[in-house]
Formats: sequence, structure tokens, C-alpha cells
Amino acid sequence: MKTENDSLKDKDQLNRDIPIPLYYQLKSILFEKIQNKLYREGDIIPTEAELQETYQISRSTVRQAIAELVQEGWLDRRTSKGTFVTYPKSEISHIHPFEPFYQQVKQLGKTSKTELIHLSIIPGSSELSGSMGLSAGTKIISMFRRRFADDEPLVTIHNFLPFEYCSFILSHDFRFESLYETLKNNPMTRIEQTKTIVSAENASGEDALLLQIAVDSPILCFNTIARNEAGIVIDYAFSHYRGDRNRFEIDVRPEK
Repeated sequence: MKTENDSLKDKDQLNRDIPIPLYYQLKSILFEKIQNKLYREGDIIPTEAELQETYQISRSTVRQAIAELVQEGWLDRRTSKGTFVTYPKSEISHIHPFEPFYQQVKQLGKTSKTELIHLSIIPGSSELSGSMGLSAGTKIISMFRRRFADDEPLVTIHNFLPFEYCSFILSHDFRFESLYETLKNNPMTRIEQTKTIVSAENASGEDALLLQIAVDSPILCFNTIARNEAGIVIDYAFSHYRGDRNRFEIDVRPEK
């Protein structure tokens, strides 16, 4: 009779009596160890030679298993250092402010969550008001959020909106609602044009705390200016994305 320990041991062995390739069985074993946190992010896994000896398989079989996990984003080969556990990057399909965050995350097969850090009314500074085409001291709505995919923080977003046109959003709960979907329902605040400036920066102390990364880690910073049909700035936003969890695809087509 098999004990629980025997069953666990079997899961860590290759079965040569089933029609599943040995490389795939090894890949599954390594993947399960990653999923169960036996191998954590940043850990180095056994060498090819060690895996070859442990499972009594050829070097090519080991390499094929590792190569597929590297391709899928679960392992990272580093020359002269070894193979390290990593996690696949979250791919935001394209830079498109009109697509709700929850839809982007859903496409990844993940669960989204938004934390509302603050929502308040502030007098606009000269610099902020000027960037929004307003007079200094004009009432501005300040909203700061942090967004997650499967409980992992991906981005912080700081929106500034003119109180004169956007006061109605104060009655909405943006932990569960989309800002741009809400703005779209009002003809005066419907976004018709956006301009985004993207830059690579080092994470500040605040970025590191909120995004759960090390200070000076690379982040992608988006400064977006969104206007309505009349050209009035409706949203002036700063988004800080983790550099190790996001990748952006830009589809550019030449003019005909």
C-alpha cells in the first residue's frame, strides 16, 4: 500500500511506461515546483547535469524541457550564472486608454483589482493648471489608484480632472468602475483625443513601496493628456508601470 510520501515521490519521478514524452514530464515537474513555491522567483534551479543525473535522462531532454519554460517566461537563462526562476510578463496588448483595465487583464487569464488610494478636490498649482489649460488655483479632482493582476501590483495611476466638467464622477466607485467608461456617458467629458508621452525611469521610494519592487528598479512612465471633442483637457494622468511585469505592443500602420 502506497503512503502519502510515496505518492509525492511518484509525482517527482518520470514514468517511462506512459506515452508522454520525457521532456514534457520533466517540464511539468519543474513547473509544478514553481507553482508550489518550491522554486521561488529569483531562485536558481539545478543545473542541466544535475537534472540529467537525478532523472536519468539525456542532456537534450533536459534542455528541451528548460527551453520551453524559458520560452513561456517561467525560467531565465543567464550566461555563466545558471537558470533562474522568473514569472511571465503581463502583456498589455496595446496602448489604448479607452480599453478598461479589467478587460486587458482578463485577456491574460488573470483577475484584476483596483485599490483607490485617494480621491479628493485640490486647488491646481500653476504648473498643473497650466498643463491642463486652466488658471492657477482652479478646482481639480485628484484620483490616485493602484491596479493589480492576481493580487500583484502592476501600475499606479494618478488622474487629474477639471472639477467644472467632471464633478459628477465623485459619486462613482472607481474600485469597480472604469473612469473612461464613466466619462464616456457624458457628452461633455467623452474622450475624443489622447496624447501619451512614454519614458523609462528608476522607481522612487514611493513607486517601490506601491509596486512592491526595489528602489531604482526600471519602471515605464506614461503621461497622458485626454481631450474632449472641443479640445478641452478632461484627464491629465501619470501612470507608472512595473518594468518587469509589463510589455506593450504598438501597432503602427503607414498612411495610404
